[in-house]
Amino acid sequence: MSTRTLIAFLLIFFATSVVAAEPSAKNKLVTAKADLMDADYRGDLARLASLREEIKPLGSDPTLGYLADYWTGYASWRIAANGSNEQMTPDDLKANLERAAADFESSLRKKEDFADAYAAASSVHGWIAFLHRDDQALMNAHIETSKRFLAKAEAMEPANPRVLWVRGGVFLFAPPAYGGSPERAIETYRKQLDASGPLMPSSPLPDWGKPEALMSLAYAQTIKSPPDLDAATDNARAALKLQPQWHYARDILIPQIEAKRKQMAEGK
Repeated sequence: MSTRTLIAFLLIFFATSVVAAEPSAKNKLVTAKADLMDADYRGDLARLASLREEIKPLGSDPTLGYLADYWTGYASWRIAANGSNEQMTPDDLKANLERAAADFESSLRKKEDFADAYAAASSVHGWIAFLHRDDQALMNAHIETSKRFLAKAEAMEPANPRVLWVRGGVFLFAPPAYGGSPERAIETYRKQLDASGPLMPSSPLPDWGKPEALMSLAYAQTIKSPPDLDAATDNARAALKLQPQWHYARDILIPQIEAKRKQMAEGK
């Protein structure tokens, strides 16, 4: 083999090696999913925002673009959720929720049978409706969109843990006149807990649900009348055992339960 031929061979070899080393869209999303979940549990808003931008270009992937849109929407959704516990301004909260809604709706347009995107979009629109409670027409429009998306998700995958989580949230936060009931929320979260399977670390698909069911059970048991604080404590600690880094469960929910216990002991 001549020197020129050898050099050409080596150039081709290293060029193809670089291409082969580039992670696939699936691998990037698998890594991003794990990082997003961790950032969410830690309440790390900056990391969630950074990951959102890293994933965004994958939305053009012909096969998995719908999942990229789901996870960018998830990042914005969880920035809003965590930010609401940290005095995020109403404008920033609304901006993140509207961005989440746009990404979830992009996801479901790309894959019309993706129940997770419908459920997540439903939750976000319900929250946006609350933020527009001073504008009856706009609030009602978001409520109708939320109801339509959740009905679609439930028709496709009624036992999906993340669909059940959104349904439980409707029961938990809706006024009684609109079907709200902590007891029905608790029943739904128990169904979610039973339906939640093991995590799939090698899959880019959403698989969260069990810690969220336990956390939501704890919260619902705290606010129902009368509250069941022993059960709430047990469920909050069970959620924390599954996700020891969960800032909300450890630093917000459990102290809230203990504060409620103290108030009841003092007869307040």
